[in-house]
Amino acid sequence: MTQPQRTSLDEQLPGLQLAVFEVIWPAFRWIKSIWIKELRGQFEVFVEETATQDEKEWDDFDYLIERVFNAGEKLKVQHTVQHGLTVPQDRGYRELMSDRVFKKIAKRHAPWRLDGR
Repeated sequence: MTQPQRTSLDEQLPGLQLAVFEVIWPAFRWIKSIWIKELRGQFEVFVEETATQDEKEWDDFDYLIERVFNAGEKLKVQHTVQHGLTVPQDRGYRELMSDRVFKKIAKRHAPWRLDGR
């Protein structure tokens, strides 16, 4: 029996989760969850919002997510961002960040942050 081939997303997901935990999640309280999938060599991110946000808020988010995906000179990850009030259930997204993932990471790496979310 052969093992399923690991994708770039499989390899990068834990690091992306930690980066989002540190940079994005604390900055945008209006995010309900963030989802990700790999499609034709690039990542597609879906941000599930608690309420519709204005253009300035999305500009700020886009700036920070760009920093996460292009950290350092060696890592340049092509990505797109979509958003809405409900994550599409039939498009193969994987959970990048949510309260559940936040608590899991915080419990292991930063338990003091559990009081602030």
